[in-house]
Amino acid sequence: MTGITGLVGGAFTTALLREHPDYEVVSLCRGFCGESGQSRAEKILRQQCEFDGKPETADDILRRVTIVEGTLGNLPAEAMAKEGPFDTFFHCAADVNLGKDLQGKTYATNFGGTQAALALAKAVKVPTFHYVSTAYVAGKTVGRVMEDSMPATDFNNPYERSKFDAEKLVRESGFPYTIYRPAIVVGRRSDGIVRKPLAFYRLLEFLGQVKRVTCSKEGIDPKGPFTTSLRIQAGATDKVYFVPVDYVQEAITKIFQLPVENKTYHITGDSPVSRYDIEKAVCEVLQSHGLSVMEHVDNPSKQEILVQKMIGDLMPYFESEIIFDQTNVRKALGDKALDWKLDLDFLRKMILAYYKRENPEVVP
Repeated sequence: MTGITGLVGGAFTTALLREHPDYEVVSLCRGFCGESGQSRAEKILRQQCEFDGKPETADDILRRVTIVEGTLGNLPAEAMAKEGPFDTFFHCAADVNLGKDLQGKTYATNFGGTQAALALAKAVKVPTFHYVSTAYVAGKTVGRVMEDSMPATDFNNPYERSKFDAEKLVRESGFPYTIYRPAIVVGRRSDGIVRKPLAFYRLLEFLGQVKRVTCSKEGIDPKGPFTTSLRIQAGATDKVYFVPVDYVQEAITKIFQLPVENKTYHITGDSPVSRYDIEKAVCEVLQSHGLSVMEHVDNPSKQEILVQKMIGDLMPYFESEIIFDQTNVRKALGDKALDWKLDLDFLRKMILAYYKRENPEVVP
Protein backbone atom coordinates (compact mmCIF):
# COMPACT_ATOMS: atom_id res chain seq x y z
CA MET A 1 0.00 0.00 0.00
CA THR A 2 0.87 3.68 -0.09
CA GLY A 3 -0.17 6.54 2.20
CA ILE A 4 0.12 4.64 5.47
CA THR A 5 1.14 7.81 7.36
CA GLY A 6 -1.84 9.82 6.11
CA LEU A 7 -5.11 10.49 7.91
CA VAL A 8 -7.11 7.91 5.95
CA GLY A 9 -4.27 5.43 5.35
CA GLY A 10 -3.33 5.18 9.01
CA ALA A 11 -6.94 4.79 10.12
CA PHE A 12 -7.60 2.10 7.51
CA THR A 13 -4.46 0.12 8.36
CA THR A 14 -5.09 -0.12 12.11
CA ALA A 15 -8.77 -1.00 11.66
CA LEU A 16 -8.08 -3.69 9.07
CA LEU A 17 -5.26 -5.36 11.00
CA ARG A 18 -7.25 -5.36 14.25
CA GLU A 19 -10.16 -7.00 12.49
CA HIS A 20 -7.97 -9.60 10.76
CA PRO A 21 -5.17 -10.98 12.96
CA ASP A 22 -3.84 -13.01 10.02
CA TYR A 23 -3.44 -10.06 7.64
CA GLU A 24 -0.11 -8.38 6.88
CA VAL A 25 0.59 -5.05 5.20
CA VAL A 26 3.61 -4.03 3.16
CA SER A 27 3.79 -0.27 2.67
CA LEU A 28 6.00 2.03 0.69
CA CYS A 29 7.00 4.96 2.91
CA ARG A 30 9.54 7.72 2.45
CA GLY A 31 11.77 9.32 5.01
CA PHE A 32 11.20 12.98 5.82
CA CYS A 33 13.32 15.65 7.53
CA GLY A 34 15.90 13.13 8.64
CA GLU A 35 13.36 10.62 9.96
CA SER A 36 13.16 7.24 8.24
CA GLY A 37 9.98 5.90 6.68
CA GLN A 38 10.01 3.08 9.23
CA SER A 39 10.11 5.52 12.14
CA ARG A 40 7.41 7.74 10.66
CA ALA A 41 5.06 4.84 10.04
CA GLU A 42 5.58 3.38 13.50
CA LYS A 43 4.92 6.73 15.16
CA ILE A 44 1.75 7.40 13.14
CA LEU A 45 0.32 3.91 13.67
CA ARG A 46 0.89 4.13 17.43
CA GLN A 47 -0.85 7.52 17.44
CA GLN A 48 -3.71 6.04 15.44
CA CYS A 49 -4.14 3.14 17.85
CA GLU A 50 -4.22 5.65 20.70
CA PHE A 51 -6.78 7.71 18.78
CA ASP A 52 -8.86 4.57 18.22
CA GLY A 53 -8.88 3.99 21.98
CA LYS A 54 -6.93 0.75 21.58
CA PRO A 55 -3.27 1.53 22.30
CA GLU A 56 -2.69 -2.03 23.49
CA THR A 57 -3.09 -3.27 19.89
CA ALA A 58 -0.18 -1.21 18.52
CA ASP A 59 2.60 -3.76 19.08
CA ASP A 60 0.73 -6.54 17.33
CA ILE A 61 -0.22 -4.29 14.43
CA LEU A 62 3.34 -3.07 13.99
CA ARG A 63 4.61 -6.66 13.89
CA ARG A 64 2.45 -7.19 10.82
CA VAL A 65 3.49 -4.04 8.97
CA THR A 66 6.60 -4.10 6.78
CA ILE A 67 7.92 -0.77 5.53
CA VAL A 68 9.82 -0.52 2.25
CA GLU A 69 11.79 2.71 2.26
CA GLY A 70 11.32 4.81 -0.86
CA THR A 71 8.90 6.75 -3.00
CA LEU A 72 6.74 6.05 -6.01
CA GLY A 73 9.17 8.25 -7.91
CA ASN A 74 11.96 5.69 -7.65
CA LEU A 75 9.75 2.59 -8.02
CA PRO A 76 11.44 0.09 -5.65
CA ALA A 77 9.75 -2.84 -7.42
CA GLU A 78 12.46 -5.38 -6.54
CA ALA A 79 12.35 -4.52 -2.84
CA MET A 80 8.55 -4.71 -2.86
CA ALA A 81 8.48 -7.96 -4.81
CA LYS A 82 10.69 -9.65 -2.20
CA GLU A 83 7.89 -9.12 0.34
CA GLY A 84 5.25 -10.78 -1.87
CA PRO A 85 3.17 -12.41 -3.10
CA PHE A 86 0.40 -9.85 -2.57
CA ASP A 87 -3.37 -10.11 -2.59
CA THR A 88 -4.06 -6.52 -3.64
CA PHE A 89 -2.69 -2.96 -3.86
CA PHE A 90 -4.17 -0.08 -1.83
CA HIS A 91 -3.11 3.35 -3.12
CA CYS A 92 -3.88 6.14 -0.67
CA ALA A 93 -0.93 8.54 -0.97
CA ALA A 94 -1.87 12.02 -2.18
CA ASP A 95 -1.09 15.71 -2.06
CA VAL A 96 -4.19 17.53 -0.76
CA ASN A 97 -3.01 21.05 -1.60
CA LEU A 98 -6.06 22.99 -2.83
CA GLY A 99 -4.06 25.96 -4.08
CA LYS A 100 -2.83 26.96 -7.52
CA ASP A 101 -0.06 24.32 -7.80
CA LEU A 102 2.26 26.70 -9.67
CA GLN A 103 5.14 24.20 -9.55
CA GLY A 104 3.00 21.24 -10.64
CA LYS A 105 3.78 19.27 -7.48
CA THR A 106 0.18 18.36 -6.67
CA TYR A 107 -0.50 17.06 -10.16
CA ALA A 108 2.78 15.15 -10.24
CA THR A 109 2.04 13.51 -6.89
CA ASN A 110 -1.59 12.63 -7.57
CA PHE A 111 -1.57 11.80 -11.27
CA GLY A 112 2.06 10.80 -11.69
CA GLY A 113 2.00 8.96 -8.37
CA THR A 114 -1.01 6.93 -9.47
CA GLN A 115 0.72 6.10 -12.75
CA ALA A 116 3.68 4.86 -10.74
CA ALA A 117 1.47 2.94 -8.29
CA LEU A 118 -0.25 1.14 -11.15
CA ALA A 119 3.14 0.30 -12.66
CA LEU A 120 4.34 -1.01 -9.31
CA ALA A 121 1.16 -3.04 -8.89
CA LYS A 122 1.76 -4.59 -12.29
CA ALA A 123 5.41 -5.29 -11.51
CA VAL A 124 4.59 -7.15 -8.28
CA LYS A 125 1.68 -8.95 -9.98
CA VAL A 126 -1.24 -7.99 -7.77
CA PRO A 127 -4.66 -9.10 -9.05
CA THR A 128 -6.71 -6.06 -7.91
CA PHE A 129 -6.29 -2.35 -7.18
CA HIS A 130 -7.89 -0.09 -4.55
CA TYR A 131 -7.70 3.68 -4.96
CA VAL A 132 -8.62 6.47 -2.54
CA SER A 133 -9.83 9.34 -4.71
CA THR A 134 -12.01 12.28 -3.59
CA ALA A 135 -15.71 13.05 -3.91
CA TYR A 136 -14.67 16.33 -5.50
CA VAL A 137 -13.59 14.74 -8.76
CA ALA A 138 -17.12 16.04 -9.45
CA GLY A 139 -15.56 19.50 -9.77
CA LYS A 140 -18.09 22.23 -10.54
CA THR A 141 -20.93 19.82 -11.32
CA VAL A 142 -24.36 20.86 -10.03
CA GLY A 143 -26.94 18.33 -8.83
CA ARG A 144 -26.78 14.61 -8.14
CA VAL A 145 -23.57 12.76 -8.96
CA MET A 146 -23.76 8.98 -9.24
CA GLU A 147 -20.91 6.97 -7.78
CA ASP A 148 -19.77 5.23 -10.96
CA SER A 149 -19.98 8.38 -13.08
CA MET A 150 -17.39 11.05 -13.88
CA PRO A 151 -19.47 14.00 -15.12
CA ALA A 152 -17.09 16.88 -14.39
CA THR A 153 -15.85 19.08 -17.22
CA ASP A 154 -14.59 21.96 -15.07
CA PHE A 155 -12.78 22.05 -11.75
CA ASN A 156 -12.20 24.40 -8.83
CA ASN A 157 -8.46 23.74 -8.57
CA PRO A 158 -5.60 21.56 -9.89
CA TYR A 159 -6.11 19.11 -6.99
CA GLU A 160 -9.56 18.13 -8.27
CA ARG A 161 -8.27 17.82 -11.82
CA SER A 162 -5.33 15.68 -10.70
CA LYS A 163 -7.60 13.27 -8.82
CA PHE A 164 -10.07 13.13 -11.73
CA ASP A 165 -7.30 12.23 -14.18
CA ALA A 166 -5.80 9.73 -11.72
CA GLU A 167 -9.18 8.07 -11.27
CA LYS A 168 -9.47 7.71 -15.04
CA LEU A 169 -6.08 5.99 -15.06
CA VAL A 170 -7.30 3.44 -12.54
CA ARG A 171 -10.54 2.81 -14.47
CA GLU A 172 -8.63 2.28 -17.72
CA SER A 173 -5.73 0.29 -16.21
CA GLY A 174 -7.12 -3.19 -16.80
CA PHE A 175 -7.01 -3.97 -13.08
CA PRO A 176 -10.27 -4.90 -11.36
CA TYR A 177 -10.67 -1.91 -9.04
CA THR A 178 -12.48 -0.38 -6.10
CA ILE A 179 -12.48 3.41 -5.83
CA TYR A 180 -13.28 5.31 -2.62
CA ARG A 181 -14.35 8.96 -2.75
CA PRO A 182 -14.22 10.65 0.67
CA ALA A 183 -15.56 14.17 1.13
CA ILE A 184 -14.18 16.71 3.66
CA VAL A 185 -12.83 14.57 6.50
CA VAL A 186 -13.46 16.00 9.98
CA GLY A 187 -13.50 14.83 13.60
CA ARG A 188 -15.13 11.64 14.80
CA ARG A 189 -18.80 11.49 15.71
CA SER A 190 -18.37 10.84 19.42
CA ASP A 191 -16.31 13.88 20.45
CA GLY A 192 -15.38 15.77 17.26
CA ILE A 193 -11.64 15.07 17.60
CA VAL A 194 -9.48 14.38 14.54
CA ARG A 195 -5.93 13.02 14.68
CA LYS A 196 -4.61 15.11 11.80
CA PRO A 197 -6.51 18.34 10.98
CA LEU A 198 -6.62 19.03 7.23
CA ALA A 199 -8.43 21.25 4.70
CA PHE A 200 -11.38 22.85 6.55
CA TYR A 201 -9.28 23.18 9.67
CA ARG A 202 -7.13 25.82 7.98
CA LEU A 203 -10.17 28.09 8.19
CA LEU A 204 -10.44 27.44 11.92
CA GLU A 205 -6.70 28.00 12.35
CA PHE A 206 -6.93 31.34 10.56
CA LEU A 207 -9.96 32.53 12.56
CA GLY A 208 -8.20 31.56 15.78
CA GLN A 209 -5.29 33.77 14.73
CA VAL A 210 -7.70 36.63 13.95
CA LYS A 211 -9.14 36.38 17.46
CA ARG A 212 -5.74 36.17 19.13
CA VAL A 213 -4.36 39.20 17.25
CA THR A 214 -7.54 41.26 17.77
CA CYS A 215 -7.65 40.53 21.49
CA SER A 216 -3.95 41.30 21.85
CA LYS A 217 -4.38 44.69 20.19
CA GLU A 218 -7.35 45.54 22.36
CA GLY A 219 -5.78 44.18 25.55
CA ILE A 220 -8.58 41.73 26.29
CA ASP A 221 -8.59 38.07 27.29
CA PRO A 222 -8.62 35.88 24.13
CA LYS A 223 -10.64 33.25 25.99
CA GLY A 224 -13.56 35.66 26.22
CA PRO A 225 -15.85 37.38 23.70
CA PHE A 226 -14.42 39.60 20.98
CA THR A 227 -15.74 41.85 18.24
CA THR A 228 -14.55 41.95 14.65
CA SER A 229 -15.86 43.49 11.44
CA LEU A 230 -14.27 40.75 9.31
CA ARG A 231 -16.34 39.64 6.31
CA ILE A 232 -15.61 36.40 4.47
CA GLN A 233 -16.91 35.81 0.96
CA ALA A 234 -18.60 32.45 0.38
CA GLY A 235 -21.81 31.07 -1.06
CA ALA A 236 -24.94 30.06 0.83
CA THR A 237 -25.11 26.34 0.15
CA ASP A 238 -26.67 23.71 2.42
CA LYS A 239 -24.57 20.97 0.82
CA VAL A 240 -21.24 21.03 2.67
CA TYR A 241 -20.25 17.38 2.97
CA PHE A 242 -18.28 16.97 6.16
CA VAL A 243 -17.62 13.30 6.88
CA PRO A 244 -16.43 12.06 10.31
CA VAL A 245 -13.11 10.26 10.22
CA ASP A 246 -14.44 7.23 12.14
CA TYR A 247 -17.12 6.72 9.47
CA VAL A 248 -14.46 6.95 6.75
CA GLN A 249 -12.40 4.36 8.64
CA GLU A 250 -15.34 1.97 9.08
CA ALA A 251 -16.71 2.35 5.56
CA ILE A 252 -13.43 1.90 3.69
CA THR A 253 -12.39 -1.04 5.88
CA LYS A 254 -15.69 -2.86 5.26
CA ILE A 255 -15.87 -2.13 1.55
CA PHE A 256 -12.23 -3.19 1.11
CA GLN A 257 -13.23 -6.70 2.16
CA LEU A 258 -15.99 -7.02 -0.46
CA PRO A 259 -15.42 -8.54 -3.90
CA VAL A 260 -13.64 -6.12 -6.25
CA GLU A 261 -16.20 -5.39 -8.97
CA ASN A 262 -15.11 -2.12 -10.62
CA LYS A 263 -17.29 -0.03 -8.34
CA THR A 264 -16.90 3.44 -6.85
CA TYR A 265 -18.18 4.49 -3.43
CA HIS A 266 -19.01 7.96 -2.13
CA ILE A 267 -17.56 7.99 1.40
CA THR A 268 -19.37 11.24 2.11
CA GLY A 269 -22.21 10.33 4.41
CA ASP A 270 -25.70 11.52 3.61
CA SER A 271 -25.91 14.41 6.04
CA PRO A 272 -24.51 17.61 4.51
CA VAL A 273 -24.51 20.75 6.62
CA SER A 274 -25.21 24.34 5.67
CA ARG A 275 -22.73 27.16 5.40
CA TYR A 276 -25.00 29.11 7.76
CA ASP A 277 -24.71 26.47 10.49
CA ILE A 278 -20.92 26.38 10.12
CA GLU A 279 -20.77 30.16 10.48
CA LYS A 280 -23.07 30.04 13.51
CA ALA A 281 -21.06 27.29 15.21
CA VAL A 282 -17.72 29.06 14.65
CA CYS A 283 -19.07 32.34 16.02
CA GLU A 284 -20.53 30.64 19.09
CA VAL A 285 -17.35 28.71 19.91
CA LEU A 286 -15.08 31.73 19.42
CA GLN A 287 -17.65 34.05 21.07
CA SER A 288 -17.33 36.29 18.04
CA HIS A 289 -19.52 39.32 17.41
CA GLY A 290 -19.49 40.90 13.97
CA LEU A 291 -17.84 38.07 12.00
CA SER A 292 -19.96 37.47 8.91
CA VAL A 293 -19.93 35.27 5.82
CA MET A 294 -21.65 36.64 2.74
CA GLU A 295 -21.97 35.86 -0.95
CA HIS A 296 -20.20 39.06 -1.99
CA VAL A 297 -17.92 41.42 -0.06
CA ASP A 298 -18.03 44.99 -1.39
CA ASN A 299 -14.97 47.21 -0.97
CA PRO A 300 -12.95 44.63 0.98
CA SER A 301 -10.46 45.86 3.55
CA LYS A 302 -6.79 44.90 3.40
CA GLN A 303 -7.48 42.23 6.04
CA GLU A 304 -10.39 40.84 4.01
CA ILE A 305 -8.27 40.69 0.85
CA LEU A 306 -5.64 38.80 2.84
CA VAL A 307 -8.32 36.39 4.08
CA GLN A 308 -9.33 35.53 0.52
CA LYS A 309 -5.70 34.94 -0.44
CA MET A 310 -5.10 32.68 2.54
CA ILE A 311 -8.28 30.61 2.61
CA GLY A 312 -10.02 31.46 -0.65
CA ASP A 313 -9.14 28.03 -2.04
CA LEU A 314 -11.49 26.48 0.55
CA MET A 315 -14.49 28.59 -0.42
CA PRO A 316 -15.72 26.48 -3.38
CA TYR A 317 -16.55 23.72 -0.89
CA PHE A 318 -18.84 26.12 0.98
CA GLU A 319 -20.59 27.01 -2.27
CA SER A 320 -20.98 23.59 -3.89
CA GLU A 321 -24.40 22.40 -5.07
CA ILE A 322 -23.40 18.76 -5.56
CA ILE A 323 -25.50 15.95 -4.09
CA PHE A 324 -23.45 12.77 -3.69
CA ASP A 325 -25.51 9.68 -4.47
CA GLN A 326 -25.15 6.77 -2.02
CA THR A 327 -26.54 3.81 -4.01
CA ASN A 328 -23.39 1.68 -3.98
CA VAL A 329 -22.58 2.51 -0.35
CA ARG A 330 -26.09 1.61 0.80
CA LYS A 331 -25.94 -1.67 -1.06
CA ALA A 332 -22.50 -2.47 0.36
CA LEU A 333 -23.00 -1.37 3.97
CA GLY A 334 -26.76 -1.26 4.48
CA ASP A 335 -28.93 1.72 5.34
CA LYS A 336 -27.97 1.59 9.03
CA ALA A 337 -24.39 2.54 8.17
CA LEU A 338 -25.71 5.94 7.08
CA ASP A 339 -28.10 6.35 9.97
CA TRP A 340 -26.26 9.31 11.50
CA LYS A 341 -26.67 13.04 11.15
CA LEU A 342 -24.35 16.01 11.47
CA ASP A 343 -26.11 18.96 13.04
CA LEU A 344 -25.31 22.25 14.74
CA ASP A 345 -24.45 20.47 18.00
CA PHE A 346 -21.90 18.30 16.21
CA LEU A 347 -20.36 21.32 14.50
CA ARG A 348 -19.96 23.10 17.84
CA LYS A 349 -18.39 19.98 19.35
CA MET A 350 -16.02 19.46 16.42
CA ILE A 351 -14.89 23.10 16.32
CA LEU A 352 -14.41 23.31 20.09
CA ALA A 353 -12.44 20.04 20.05
CA TYR A 354 -10.09 21.48 17.46
CA TYR A 355 -9.42 24.66 19.43
CA LYS A 356 -9.00 22.79 22.73
CA ARG A 357 -6.26 20.66 21.16
CA GLU A 358 -4.60 23.08 18.74
CA ASN A 359 -5.27 26.62 19.98
CA PRO A 360 -6.62 26.45 23.54
CA GLU A 361 -5.87 30.10 24.35
CA VAL A 362 -8.83 31.33 22.22
CA VAL A 363 -11.63 29.31 23.89
CA PRO A 364 -12.83 29.12 27.52
